Amino acid sequence: MARLAERIQKSGSPMTSRIPTPPGAAPKGDARTAEVSDIDRRKSPKQQRAVITAEALLQAAEQIIVREGFKNATTNRIAEVAGVSVGSLYQYFPNKQAIVRALVEETVSRAAARVRENLRNLMDEPLEPALRRIMGLLLEIYRENHFILFRILDDVPELRQYTKSLAVETYTHSTNLAFLEQHHAEIRVTDLRTALLLIERATIHNMQYFITDNPTNLTEDQFLDEITRMAVNYLTK
Repeated sequence: MARLAERIQKSGSPMTSRIPTPPGAAPKGDARTAEVSDIDRRKSPKQQRAVITAEALLQAAEQIIVREGFKNATTNRIAEVAGVSVGSLYQYFPNKQAIVRALVEETVSRAAARVRENLRNLMDEPLEPALRRIMGLLLEIYRENHFILFRILDDVPELRQYTKSLAVETYTHSTNLAFLEQHHAEIRVTDLRTALLLIERATIHNMQYFITDNPTNLTEDQFLDEITRMAVNYLTK
């Protein structure tokens, strides 16, 4: 347990790492891609007032993009809705693409923190009921943040390469693995890392499909029972 606890403490989000420029991207000085390549925050807010300003800008951007579309989310419009000057906006973000990236980052980071906290609390619970609770939490998170986690890059496809690593399962993978290793006595698969990757992808795909379409007309409880059974059977049979 000591080694597992140490690993879990180290499994925080990779928020401090810079996303590399994708292959084939133009140099930063190229005017054709200046808006796309310059997508880092200009500075991270530290004082309380600055944090409040940055959060207001992100909330305003999300509100406008969801209700009016990405094209209408100009920096002037975002600043207006946030109740700050456009000059204040540019202190933190060089353009609206940078705001979208920060919005995705913060949404993923908050969601991952919730998942990690719950996994830590469920380490000593039996595998199936623990997984059922995590599946329920994930469905809640994906439903609450569906636009930001799944749909926003359809509106901003030029950021897709930069946000490949911005996914809840990426931020929680080490804790997910530690959770399964803690339940090794119940698990029969020999390649746990591969099994975890398959479960993560299957879970995300099925939850997204359930939220948007639900073609089988399952209730939420029925869906969670089925997806939990699928994961447990794969791990233990």
